[in-house]
Order: sequence, then C-alpha cells, then structure tokens
Amino acid sequence: MISIRTKSNLMALFAMPLLLVLGAPTASAQETMDLKAILQQAVEHNTNVRKAAMDQDAARYKVAETRADGLPQITAQADLSYFPSIATQLLPGEIIGQPGTQVPVQFGTKYNATVGGKVTQMLYDQRFLTGMQAAKGAAELYELLHLQTEEQVVYEVATAYYQIMDLEAQQASVDSQLVTMTELERITQLQVENQFKRKLDLQRVQVNRQNAVTQRDGLALGAEQQVNYLKVLMGMPVSAELVLAQPANMGVGKPQPAGGSLSAGRTDIKVLEQQITLQDLNIRATRAGYVPTLSAFGSLNYQAQRNEFNFFNSDQDWFQSATIGGTLAIPIFDGLRKYNKVAQQKVAQLQYQADLEHTGNALAMEERNAIAALDNSWSTVEAQASNLVLAQNVYSQTNSLYEEGISPLTDLLNADQALSDSRTAYHSATLKYKLAELDLLKAQGGLKTLTR
Repeated sequence: MISIRTKSNLMALFAMPLLLVLGAPTASAQETMDLKAILQQAVEHNTNVRKAAMDQDAARYKVAETRADGLPQITAQADLSYFPSIATQLLPGEIIGQPGTQVPVQFGTKYNATVGGKVTQMLYDQRFLTGMQAAKGAAELYELLHLQTEEQVVYEVATAYYQIMDLEAQQASVDSQLVTMTELERITQLQVENQFKRKLDLQRVQVNRQNAVTQRDGLALGAEQQVNYLKVLMGMPVSAELVLAQPANMGVGKPQPAGGSLSAGRTDIKVLEQQITLQDLNIRATRAGYVPTLSAFGSLNYQAQRNEFNFFNSDQDWFQSATIGGTLAIPIFDGLRKYNKVAQQKVAQLQYQADLEHTGNALAMEERNAIAALDNSWSTVEAQASNLVLAQNVYSQTNSLYEEGISPLTDLLNADQALSDSRTAYHSATLKYKLAELDLLKAQGGLKTLTR
C-alpha cells in the first residue's frame, strides 16, 4: 500500500492542499521528486526508451559494418588433399615408342598442400558509396525515432503525474469534508440524545459521511493505481517507494498566445522527411547496380606435393606462386530485376510523401485544436473558481443559519454536497487545463522542454 502525506502548498487560485504520494527510490532516504526529476528518470530508465537507444546503437554499428566493405579484404587459406588412389590416364603409345597402343599413366602425388593468402581491394563501386550514405541516413532516422519515443514517454509521464495530483487534491478536499461531517455527526448525536433533533437527522448525517468515506477510498485507490503506472513508466519496481512533489507551476494561469505555428518542427515530421530521404538513397543504391565496378586483387601461395606426409621436412621444397590483377565487372542484363525494384521503391517513396502531407495537415489541426482547448479550459477554470467561491459562501451562511436553528439540516447537507461537488468540478477543470497545456506542448514539439 502507498502511504499518503499532505504538504502545505497552495493551488494558484485557491488554497487547495494537495496530498503527496510517499516513497523513495532508496531505502536509506526519501528524496522528493518533482516533475522534472521524474521525467529525467523516465527518459533514462523507461523500457521503450532504452530499446530505442539500442536500435540507435545498432544503426551506428551498421554504418561501421557497411564501411568495412570498402576496406581491404584479407584472407588466408590452407588446403591439404590426400588421394588414396591416383587417377589413371591413357596416353598414346607413340609417346614412348609403342605406336598403336595406349599406355596407362598416373600423374600427381598422394599428398598435396597449399598455403597462401589473398588481398582484395574495392576501387570503385557506386553501390558501396550510396550504401554508406543510406547507412548514415538510417542511423539518423533511428536517432529521430529515439527522440520520438522519449517525447511520447514524457507525455505519458506528465499526464500520469497531473492525474495523480488531481486525485490527491480531490482526496484532500474529501478529507476536509469528512472533518466537517464527523463534527456534525458528533453534534447531531448530542442533539438527538438531548431530544433536540430526530434520529432521522443523525442517520442522514451518517449516510453523507459514509458516502464521503467511500469516495475518499475510491480516490485513494485511483491514486495508488496511477502511481504504480507512473513507476512502470519510470522504469522503477512497483514495490519501490516514490515521493511526489508539487512543481512550482502546478497552478494554472491565463495562457499566453504563442507566435506562429511550431508543429512543422515536430519529430513526427522529421521522421517522415528522413524516411523519404532514406528511400531516395535506396533508389539510388539500386540504380547503382547498373554501374560497372572495379576492384584489385593479389595473392601469394606456397604449394608442396608429396607421396609421404612429410610437409614439415625442411629438405623438401615448397613452390611459390603469386598473382596480381584487377576485376572490371560490367552489368549487362538482369532480367529487369533492378528496374522493377526501383519501381517498387518509387511507390514506397510516394507513400511516404503522402504520409508527410497528411501528417503535416493533421499536426497543424492538432496545434489549432490544442490552442482552442487550452483557452476553453481556462474559461472553465475561471467559471468553476467562481462557483467554488459561491459554494463556500452558501455553505458558510447555511451553517450559520443551522447553528442558529433557522435552517434545517437538509439545507446544510445540500450545501455541503454542493461545496464538495464544486471542489471536484474545480479540480477536474484544473486537471483539464494542465492536460490541455500538455497537449499544446506536444502539438508544438516542446515536450522535451519539461526535462530541462
């Protein structure tokens, strides 16, 4: 179970205590973590972020692998052959003065050994040059995908954090209501005992109090579940303790207009642009298959032939051979394989371009909607703030009238419930505002600013 601790911070518009979730990543000390610290840990330890970082590392290794194809290729080789039975060939008898006959002859030895090495160096291969560009482009793409994953985690973590703050604030409000209801129950109990109130009045108070207890327990459970989810996002064990602190900007304030659209600089756009660039490189690499390639090679070998396995006998000779040359390969016809492959790659590139156009429009719409939602949520916060002031005044006046015996208990209970509903509505409006603020940051590509 997660323990709850109340801190005396104020919301921007009203004095609303927020409950904080206790816990710490270490057993020795409990370090309070604000949103920035939570986001930094999530970016470092989230499973999806770490996997994206691994993909980025793999892409960098792929660049090194591709570069290796352009370096000298050196191989060493040793062969040993044994012929239990040497092949027999028939030679014309005229060779040895026996015309009209065929003489069986065996050429070679039972043991043949060759030891040598070969060096091959690429001199020109357009596919290699373009392939290097493609490998570097793929590495840049995975870097963007890594950043995109980080941004998504930041969004999810911040959302979970604000929801926890909302749940804890609502729980604090219910706790405050319970204090009032407990005192009212005590007073009503005394009045019933002194026959100033009916038992029915006491039961009404008890029902309202129990409803508040049920509501508080539901909020506590929701907060606990949300905290566990936050731990998973942060890459923490669910059993670990976590202390959450309210950031300095937890309160709401009137949104300031942003100059110009920023959605065009989002990572989503950069990813699609890089995919188009990479696809173009793939097309060029395929077309490079039409271009001749040139390479050089050299080899040095030592060979020995024996009828006995005595290759390590220094008295027996090994015979040297060497070769130096070059290879020019000219593609002529491949059955239109490259032509059709290029056609497929062009179709894929057109699809990426269509995705880019659609995504650009969608993100522009997302930004406009986010701005409108933020303005609307601010208006809602202002309205709920006014309602809360009215509800507090109504409850205060009704309570005074009740204490004077002018107002019935029903009016007081209704005023108390209205106050509770107003607090809930205010907290909900505040959460909606923070989430709208977060959505606008996402739409404008500014989520990573929360980690700095």
